[in-house]
Amino acid sequence: MSQLPFINVIGGYAYSATGGIEALNRFIIRQTIEAGMLRKAFLLWDDERSATTEGREMYKKGVVRGFGLLRIKCALVLALHALRRPNDLWLCTHINYAFLGMLLSFWRRRRVCLFIYAAELDVEMTFLKRFALRRVGYIVAISEYSKAKAVKMGVDADRITVMHLGSPDPCPNRKFSTESTGQNQILFVGRMDERYKGQDELLDAVLLLRRRFPEVRLVFIGGGRNLDEWKREAGARELLDIVEFRGRVSDDDLCRAYESATVFAMPSRNEGFGLVYVEAMAYGLPCIGGDRDAAREVIAHGETGFCIPAGNSTALSYALQTLFQSPDLRTRFSLASRERFLAHFCAPKYAERLVRVLVEWRMSSV
Repeated sequence: MSQLPFINVIGGYAYSATGGIEALNRFIIRQTIEAGMLRKAFLLWDDERSATTEGREMYKKGVVRGFGLLRIKCALVLALHALRRPNDLWLCTHINYAFLGMLLSFWRRRRVCLFIYAAELDVEMTFLKRFALRRVGYIVAISEYSKAKAVKMGVDADRITVMHLGSPDPCPNRKFSTESTGQNQILFVGRMDERYKGQDELLDAVLLLRRRFPEVRLVFIGGGRNLDEWKREAGARELLDIVEFRGRVSDDDLCRAYESATVFAMPSRNEGFGLVYVEAMAYGLPCIGGDRDAAREVIAHGETGFCIPAGNSTALSYALQTLFQSPDLRTRFSLASRERFLAHFCAPKYAERLVRVLVEWRMSSV
């Protein structure tokens, strides 16, 4: 592997912002360092002054460069690096940087790898983004669902490799209990900006359930510009006594929310992967997702949870009712969720997939 070209990572944020793509950027940087593949990570918008402890250490080692809003400096540094290291590879962690990666590789398409998700393929893309998407030599999709979106846009399916995401185990030493707490608590974790994640259906489903299960509770965790609007919609349904909006919370508070939940539900219609399903499964939670997107690739329907018809609050309420009234089923789903997480989505399995994909790309680029 030492004779193969080194990899440079191009991303937006990693250490001074939170989110799924930022977590992926951090994971890529860690794993490429451990595998001896990384030359440098260029984070176009990251700010060293506001970086996390891990980020400051990466900056100190010199393996990461962040530029904040210094676009001219960023362009000069990248151009000089490309001229000095003309045989390096360029891994672009978002479509926003694909055309830049093509330029830095001197238009050698096999030396550029692009990660794609889903939502960015739904918006109207600029000519340069669409042009680069169709010409990048190696594409990594985080799900079959996101791969299908790219193929519909004219991308050759043979250039796309699917690599499911994963997550560190948040509770490796926890003793799992399948005993009921006496409260049927539904947990949702996600940004409250988008409406496609199923918040409407959850509110309507709880409205249907509350007569039969008066102890039911629904907890929304996640910030976003539409948070107040969702509170008003819950109020219009007279649900504020059983629905709680916690906004963004600390990692410790999130852990406690997962531990106290009965079921995790995010009946989304357009999830590129759904890392929150993986996190919930790590805690042994049965999960409910939609049947149109990548939730079907994470949740084993009928084994670790349900993938219900998206946009159907009646089907959602029935799935929740089935879990509430059947402790044995919840126990079976709970144990199966934890086992599925360990077998497919824990950090070591995720790292194996990532390294295998990157080695394949490096070999094909020579």
